Amino acid sequence: MSDQDHLEDPFGLLSSEELIHIQQEYRKKKLKETLLGPLISTGFHVLLVFAVSFYKAEPKTENPQVEVTRSVDEVPPVPKPEPPQVPQVEPTVCDLPIVDENKQVDKLSIDELEPTVEEFSIDPPAVDMSNDMSSLDILKPSTSTGLSSSMFIGRTPESKQRLRSKHNADQTEESLLKALDWLAKNQRPDGSWGNSGVTGLALLAYLANGDTPQSKRYGKTVSKAIQWLASSSPGVDLVSAVGINSNDRVVGLRNVTQEDLTYFAGGPSVGTGDVRVLHGYPHAIKVYALAEAYLMTGNYSLERPLKAFAATLIKGQKAEGDFDYNYKKGPRWDNSISFWNYQALKALDAIDLEFDGLDEAITRSIPRMKLMAKYHFPYSGTSKPSAGRGNAGLAAAGALCLQLLGAAKGDSYVDNIMDRLRKEAVPQMNWNHSPKKWVMYAWYYQTFAMFQHGGKHWKEWNSAFQKVLIKNQHPEGYWSHELAWGAGKNVEAKAYQTAMSALMFTVYFRYGIEADRATMKKNRKEKALNEDETIDIF
Repeated sequence: MSDQDHLEDPFGLLSSEELIHIQQEYRKKKLKETLLGPLISTGFHVLLVFAVSFYKAEPKTENPQVEVTRSVDEVPPVPKPEPPQVPQVEPTVCDLPIVDENKQVDKLSIDELEPTVEEFSIDPPAVDMSNDMSSLDILKPSTSTGLSSSMFIGRTPESKQRLRSKHNADQTEESLLKALDWLAKNQRPDGSWGNSGVTGLALLAYLANGDTPQSKRYGKTVSKAIQWLASSSPGVDLVSAVGINSNDRVVGLRNVTQEDLTYFAGGPSVGTGDVRVLHGYPHAIKVYALAEAYLMTGNYSLERPLKAFAATLIKGQKAEGDFDYNYKKGPRWDNSISFWNYQALKALDAIDLEFDGLDEAITRSIPRMKLMAKYHFPYSGTSKPSAGRGNAGLAAAGALCLQLLGAAKGDSYVDNIMDRLRKEAVPQMNWNHSPKKWVMYAWYYQTFAMFQHGGKHWKEWNSAFQKVLIKNQHPEGYWSHELAWGAGKNVEAKAYQTAMSALMFTVYFRYGIEADRATMKKNRKEKALNEDETIDIF
């Protein structure tokens, strides 16, 4: 079909040939317009490639070799910030800061730690606590990332398992947990188990197990106990705050005399019942427990009350180096009270805080104890000991205090005491035929003294005490011996026996074997120097 068959001027003005010519011209024009752009672009690129082929780059010259040396300015040691200065407590009239008795004083509050470390308690699910936890005052944040003192390295889960196996004590773990569960269920809503002494012993049992306020199983129990001891126990008037958010804090006793220290050391005659535990015992155990709590958590909230409580204890020591009821200064000496104060001094000595008079107090204690060791630590007297002999429980307590302070090694009197314990105490480790009163008291000290001494003495005692305690634990988890303090007649008395027994089951990992005091001081000094040399600009 040709163009002529279709092209036709509808108006009759052009012939077919004219129409075909016009159409051909139009097509040529459109073809030129369509091809012109691509042809120009193609030509430009061809020219560009052709031009580049004639370009000759300049030869590349190597940079001159530059030697670089690094110069590091010496960074001066960053001084550690000084802790806030705390006025010291002087147990004399008109020599202390006076607290206005009419001024409303808030409790010392302790805000809770956010969990920042691995769980130190054992993994089983938490027990169902019957007490209301809503009143818990919680702990302030701590910079601690774990057990803050190397002396407690044995309290980690791995170390506990290893040390139990080493001492053939795997069977004690179940009894220990039953005891701690019972204590947790029977803790009072305010965080105590009665007086400061029993509460301190219970707290020491949890701390010995490696538990802190961060622990899953017993964290709330531990936190409430610390809170009560630091803020609600007898003597907390030593530490008072104008306002809970105020930095203006006062440390000191109200206008008191030396004799009035009975209130702060033991508590009022009604209420807490601390006086019924013979005055000086509860305060010393409270200092002991709070010192270990500070050591294990590094929590700065405890620094202020601990320093105030420690000042009363240190200043309450007699010039001879021992202690008496109510921290009285007189001719009477009392080894039983002194033992708990010596242990508190040991715990304070391990803390990286300054306690005025602490070194001097320990220095006075050791010669006094060595004198008493000659007579196996008689209970009490009013003159320099020259005869008599303490019972096996008192003898073990005195030996342990010398061991903990690094002063027992090579002492023939201590060795003689340990031989006596092996001969007398091991055969008498019997629940139904115990020869003396205060069995838990004696067994506690004998357990720890034997462990520190080691050898056959410890091996024989370890086997004996495990069997007796495991066999005589109540199915609910507590112990109740009629010859122990309180005779197990109420919850407070049961808590005392249960805390002491639980502590005996932690002997394998609670403390390591103590070195001599010179080595201990050297190690602490080296540790402090190493910490001073550490610079962290972040």
